[in-house]
Amino acid sequence: MNNFTEQLKAFFSTGNNLYYVIAAAVVLVAIIVLAVVLAVRAKRKRAVTEDAENGKSDTVEPESVNFESEGIDVDKLVVDNETLNAAASETFILKPPEKYVSDDVDSIVMTPVKEEPRPPKKEVLPPPEPQEKESSFKDHIYSKEAAKRPGTIQIYLDNGGKFRFRLKSSNLETVGHSQGYTTKAACKNGINAVINACKTAEVVDTTKSDEYVASIGRTVFEIYRDNERKFRFRLTAANASNILASQGYTSKVNCINGTESVRNIAAFHNLVDDTKAVKRTAAEADDNAEEQDTNAKKSKKRDLRK
Repeated sequence: MNNFTEQLKAFFSTGNNLYYVIAAAVVLVAIIVLAVVLAVRAKRKRAVTEDAENGKSDTVEPESVNFESEGIDVDKLVVDNETLNAAASETFILKPPEKYVSDDVDSIVMTPVKEEPRPPKKEVLPPPEPQEKESSFKDHIYSKEAAKRPGTIQIYLDNGGKFRFRLKSSNLETVGHSQGYTTKAACKNGINAVINACKTAEVVDTTKSDEYVASIGRTVFEIYRDNERKFRFRLTAANASNILASQGYTSKVNCINGTESVRNIAAFHNLVDDTKAVKRTAAEADDNAEEQDTNAKKSKKRDLRK
């Protein structure tokens, strides 16, 4: 026994052994406290589970009253506010708002308010697709019978005083027109350029981007769409200049067939110069004006003599 006591004293007297013992004791106490807390919680949980299984509840249910066995006439039963409030406090029923308290028991029941029907949602329609505008021209319809008769290439003066020419089929439908020229000689050269280009020109549909090929260095009829989404064709020379243009077509097929009408007119046509008639009419108007001036002067001289 004395040896054990001496060894224990030696253990505590050497270094930090005392602190180690104190720390171990604290850890042991903490473990014991944690085990006790967990045991208490488990016990409470088991108690709640058992109560739920046995049908026990903390809520106090009011006792039911059999009015017939007690000899109470329900129709003549009058419940005042004090009795109602006392019953509410005993059975833990919330007291109704004062504005609903009345001698009439039915006034306690709130009538549900029906929700007003909501206006139907307006269906949002997608914006309408842009419609094609009506062209001032009707589609020229290619006719093999009309192609057997000669067409007409007509030279005329526009409102700006420039020379132009247009191609008309044998049924007098215009299928192509030129740009404005300052001289008649340049206008006739344009006619010759159209006649020569129609011999070798190919039809190129530029409305199909995957099939479009640049037309520089060759003469072609280019099929395209204008701002009104109408189909048109233009005859392009090898230098990429436009020497003839068409009116608008609603059908691409009619537009392509219109190029055949141009070929036929260029190969078989009559040349008509309407600018001569315009100049003749202008000269006659000048002669009439001079004659009127001469007559006016003569009438003035007669008046002076009188």
